[in-house]
Amino acid sequence: MAGKSIAERLAGLEKPDEISDSQEIWATIRTILVVSRVLLFVVIIVISEIMEQYFFRELSLAIWSLIIGIPLFLLVSIVIINGDKMFNPVVDEDETATLKHPIRKRV
Repeated sequence: MAGKSIAERLAGLEKPDEISDSQEIWATIRTILVVSRVLLFVVIIVISEIMEQYFFRELSLAIWSLIIGIPLFLLVSIVIINGDKMFNPVVDEDETATLKHPIRKRV
């Protein structure tokens, strides 16, 4: 099984994408959400480690970062998952698609 040649790959780059405008917009928004989710995770850890000695309403800022940060992380993750379901078309089951339950498919 041989891979595509360089000429075939370059010719494939010249073909227009067959995705809609809403899919392109979602791809941009999804990228921003994924980057912000990673930054949120890092900020939660940094604040948890640095702000242990400062208190607000009888709780340390480290605890507040967890109280606020974990639900925000979950909310951004849910938005990403629901956006993928809404804007990305379902891939037909072919050889290249990943099977959700591969053992059930073989049996």
